[in-house]
Amino acid sequence: MADNSSTRGDSTGTRSPQQVVEAFISALERLDYDAAMALVGDDIKWVNYPWTTSRNKRQFEKMLRGMFADAMRFEVQYSDIHERGDGVVYTDRVDIFEGGGMTMNLPVQGEFRVRDGRVVEWVDRFSWLTLIAQLGRSLP
Repeated sequence: MADNSSTRGDSTGTRSPQQVVEAFISALERLDYDAAMALVGDDIKWVNYPWTTSRNKRQFEKMLRGMFADAMRFEVQYSDIHERGDGVVYTDRVDIFEGGGMTMNLPVQGEFRVRDGRVVEWVDRFSWLTLIAQLGRSLP
């Protein structure tokens, strides 16, 4: 789980792009959709290949709630998270999902773009072969 206790950021106390992403993912780990939604912009674009791309906050929330509808547990284990500049945060991580009678440990590479303290773009890439294998192992 991300450590959100640091105070990186400017002198006004605003969060750095990395802190925004860490807080967003932490909200998802708590399955706290309201907190997660408070950290995204109205024009959020979510590209979760090969699913449909959401292009606004309403579409994003619908997709997010649908994807996590059966979630009992969601955890992120980072192998890397860093700001690349210009509000872009890169993550190399394993997403651990339990729910709906299955468990998955899915390696994911993600890029988040943060503007004005909100996530405005989220692009995740992962292997479908790994996803299918994980799902297959979870079936009774």
